[in-house]
Amino acid sequence: MVKISTSARSPLLPTLWPADAFVWWQSLLFALAVIATSLAGAILFGMLWAFVFGRHTLTAPSTVFLLTDQCAAYLVALPLLLVTLPRLARRSLRELGLRAPTNAEIGWGLAGTLGMYAVSEIIGTFEEHALHLKVQETAVELLKTVHGPTILAFAVLACIVAPFVEELTFRGFVFNALLRYMNPAVAAVLASLLFGLAHGSWTALAPLAGAGLVLAAVYYRTGALSASMIAHAGFNALGVAGYVFFKAT
Repeated sequence: MVKISTSARSPLLPTLWPADAFVWWQSLLFALAVIATSLAGAILFGMLWAFVFGRHTLTAPSTVFLLTDQCAAYLVALPLLLVTLPRLARRSLRELGLRAPTNAEIGWGLAGTLGMYAVSEIIGTFEEHALHLKVQETAVELLKTVHGPTILAFAVLACIVAPFVEELTFRGFVFNALLRYMNPAVAAVLASLLFGLAHGSWTALAPLAGAGLVLAAVYYRTGALSASMIAHAGFNALGVAGYVFFKAT
């Protein structure tokens, strides 16, 4: 028998989901399909880029290539998420929280932005001073190479595309799927660790996982993916603005 989480406070109401929602083997296959589709999108775009501009341009890839390649990976996986996730969850995208946010949900999203910033900064500071690790997140390192109009392209990717696709993936799919088999706290921790790992930096794993916990809390409290998307977008916007206006390094 599938063990499901129960919490009267959560608007996600997992106890009311059909028994065949997020069947474990279907969820695993879907996760692999999302990963494979994203990789295929990035690889195919790289091949197209090499065909147009020459293979030598991939030896030391430009910032423009890295940005557009990442965007291709997101956009290729997006249709799979939008079409398959409702079937897997046995709920519509609206029921999963992909809807226009209410004023209260916007408030939770903005509070989530501040919470993500505070948690990631505290964990990052601890790593640097106590563990002598310099936090290096892939996206931040890429941002340092961005100049001129390319900053706008980076902002679109970081503040619109990434929050939308990543929240569908890690809160809409991963967190909800885990909620079907374990209590909310454990599900949030595991989903957040996977969120941190997906960003490809071991030193940034803990700060990003901490930020992911805040996103899980926002989603669990509101039941709105739009709220966690606002928090995610706001957090990324703070990073971009910090670099643009203060040249943070």
